[in-house]
Amino acid sequence: SALAIIYNEEHNIREYLNNMAFADEIVVVDSFSTDNTPKIIKEEFPHVRFYQRVFDDFSSQRNYTIDLAENDWVVFFDADERVTDEGIAEIVATLNANPDEVAFWVKRIFYYKGRPLVNNTFNEDRTARIFRRGKCRYTTDKLVHEMLEINGKSSVLEHPIKHFSFKDKEDFLQKRLQYSLLKAKELYKKGEKPNLFHYTVRPGFRFFKYYILGLGFLNGSRGFEIARILGYHVYMRYVYLQEMYNQVPNPRILVIQQKMIGDVLASTVICNNLKTMYPQSTIEYSIYPFTQPVTENNPNIDALLLFNPKFRDSRIAFFKFLRQMRKTRYDIIVDAYGKVESNLIVSFCRAPRKISFYKPYTSYIYTDTIKELKEPLTNAGLAIDNRLELIKMLQPDMVPDNKPRIYMTAQEIEAGKKVIEDKGLAQVKNLYMISVLGSGHNKTYPAAYMAQLLDVIAQKPDTCMIFNYVPLQAPDAQEIYNLCQPETQQKIRMDIMPGSIRDFLSILYHCKALIGNEGGAINMAKAIDVPAFTIFSTWINKEAWNSFENGTTYVSVHLQDFKPQLYGKNPPKEMKDKALQLYKHFTPNLILPQLEEYLKNN
Repeated sequence: SALAIIYNEEHNIREYLNNMAFADEIVVVDSFSTDNTPKIIKEEFPHVRFYQRVFDDFSSQRNYTIDLAENDWVVFFDADERVTDEGIAEIVATLNANPDEVAFWVKRIFYYKGRPLVNNTFNEDRTARIFRRGKCRYTTDKLVHEMLEINGKSSVLEHPIKHFSFKDKEDFLQKRLQYSLLKAKELYKKGEKPNLFHYTVRPGFRFFKYYILGLGFLNGSRGFEIARILGYHVYMRYVYLQEMYNQVPNPRILVIQQKMIGDVLASTVICNNLKTMYPQSTIEYSIYPFTQPVTENNPNIDALLLFNPKFRDSRIAFFKFLRQMRKTRYDIIVDAYGKVESNLIVSFCRAPRKISFYKPYTSYIYTDTIKELKEPLTNAGLAIDNRLELIKMLQPDMVPDNKPRIYMTAQEIEAGKKVIEDKGLAQVKNLYMISVLGSGHNKTYPAAYMAQLLDVIAQKPDTCMIFNYVPLQAPDAQEIYNLCQPETQQKIRMDIMPGSIRDFLSILYHCKALIGNEGGAINMAKAIDVPAFTIFSTWINKEAWNSFENGTTYVSVHLQDFKPQLYGKNPPKEMKDKALQLYKHFTPNLILPQLEEYLKNN
């Protein structure tokens, strides 16, 4: 079994999987990559057993992957390592000879900027990459530079592998900083505290050890670059360690986002980044009960504080809730909602830091407020960018992870696959989830127009469309179905009704794309890396929610893009009362060119 743990390896994954073709099976565990890695594996390497798991540390991730293998002998190469033809022949011959050893080490030749490093300490590296999984296990006491515990004999193979550990200076720096942070966490757990020696002598000696003692200077400017980064890597290890001691040791943090599914999912980026900033923290997330499914399995949320709808109807029940909240001591509160309900919660809570968006009539409630951005900073969109501005109040220099994620289990993914198989759709090449209806009439593309779009989608060969709607919307969904051409109706499935949001996600995971009205379903698709074509409501601000739009896998259309004169100087949000009237102008001929191009590219 060839095993690999990966994250954002689209530049490596094709070569790696082709290189591992000598194995009887290939098992890949992905840490929810944000690039095209999952798509490449699913579409181009269907024989690969692909799993996703939240990354906690290297040892745990590797041990989890070992348990997925079906064969006793495993080869566990990294995605940036390549086995030569001679090396492959040696591995196969060695294992076929039924050796006494239970593990084999390989030598590695490191490459930097496309060329191997010569006379270099990197090339003295030996790593155990071939072993019997029943006799070996990675130790769990190290978060970085994990060690394989070998219960038996081992030896070193003759042929070295090629290690393309870093492409360029920036790539090398980012990887070393990642290791710096993990090493700092390791030292923090051991109780080691940084001092002047750590900031001065240790980085200097690391530079000297590689560049002079390790003959790094023989690699010219490349050797000097590597030496500087290695020294900086040691220095930053202790900077990160000091930051951990400067923080509240175990802060209790409340994040408030009492709104719809899309908003709750977007605000999970606050929880995710807070956990990175405060690894020992306890993070509670206050949300409405019906939005809970998008937070399941999220390792960065320790507890949910469900805001019962009855609090809106009963002042007595709400007051009792507020009194209970007053007894709870939080260190930090991040209010991403900023409405009367959350204003009152924050007012009753006693916390040294209370952070929210600036409003002149509520700013006195909070210790820190920010004015919302008018233009997006990244392709994540205004909604996410503004949320991340809130936590930059805590660490201004942080570079946040701006991707909301829904964490699905292998069991859920398999369950969705089984539904598709049971419905006879396993062999359909172009399986699309259609968000035919929005959460309300003023967020729903007109039925007659939607039917015309579906007629075009149905023209694509080997296509099937699953209608996504809630039971109460069945009459409206049926109306759209009735307006479609008979040929289109034959390609529509309205009999697949997930029982829950997680059931919906398990089916959506196996679809080629989600197409339709902007809303929670679109945001959930993006959070599990399913392509999406979004039709925005005429009154929704596109810049707020067109997250990660790239012109290929994520594309959106808005009436304002085509007919800005209908809006004049008014932002879309001020046109809510005219939404249905504006929809009349949002005719299919405006959307179809981009939709047809999207279908062609996906």
